[in-house]
Amino acid sequence: MSVAKFPFWRVVPGNRQDEFLFPVTMPAQVGPEGAPHVMGGVALAAAVDALELASGQPLLWSNIQFLAPTTHAEELEVRCEQCGGGQAVGQWQAEIRSGGRLTHRVSAALGAREPSEQTIFAHMPEVPGPDASKPLDEPDWGWPGSLRDQFEMRLASIDPKAGRQAMWSRSNAGFKADSGWLAIVSDFFLGAHPAARGGSSLDDTYRFIQGEDHGWVLSVTEFAAFDRGVVHGSARHFSEDGKLLAISSQSGVLPRIPRFVEDQP
Repeated sequence: MSVAKFPFWRVVPGNRQDEFLFPVTMPAQVGPEGAPHVMGGVALAAAVDALELASGQPLLWSNIQFLAPTTHAEELEVRCEQCGGGQAVGQWQAEIRSGGRLTHRVSAALGAREPSEQTIFAHMPEVPGPDASKPLDEPDWGWPGSLRDQFEMRLASIDPKAGRQAMWSRSNAGFKADSGWLAIVSDFFLGAHPAARGGSSLDDTYRFIQGEDHGWVLSVTEFAAFDRGVVHGSARHFSEDGKLLAISSQSGVLPRIPRFVEDQP
């Protein structure tokens, strides 16, 4: 196992204002060993990092469209631009390019209206904790040193017929569950149902509530529909002590040959 020691989704300043570069490293990649590509959630995390740097504000929500593959990309360019908003909250957009080709388009809002009092309506469901959940030792979406080595995952519950899964995950390097890390976690959507594994994500809408310094994240995924060869659904992400950290939703193209297996926790 090869675990990254530095947050592998971080960007560095580019040559122009509000332009950033994302050096693609092995931990950011998934796919066949001979044809690696940047995982969509990592691209979103890089965009979130760039937008927070450009705006100087924390993320509220973002939506990314996956437009083109990033196979064998060595570097991605992230260009950010404010397109609206007021003094407290800014509306932004970003484009990600590989070798000049547009691969991702991002919309986002960043900022905060203060003072404000937090009220959380969503509650974590009762599921087995990480220690009582089934470890997933060999994910099938990468190779040694790739993104799969950066995560420890444990299955708390799954009901494919009801379209529900609860999965614990945490960083093997001990990274905080911040806006970037949770953006990556939000893109594990298709893996939460056996019939969707091997599909292609079309988008990811990600709403960041708050971070967590350490520990496990429980992702509770609910599939809403399979229709016209596309799957739609949403997820809520909680800390181990039950705090709501983020909300996400996604659509993805189902694989042509489903790999449906009746998983058991």
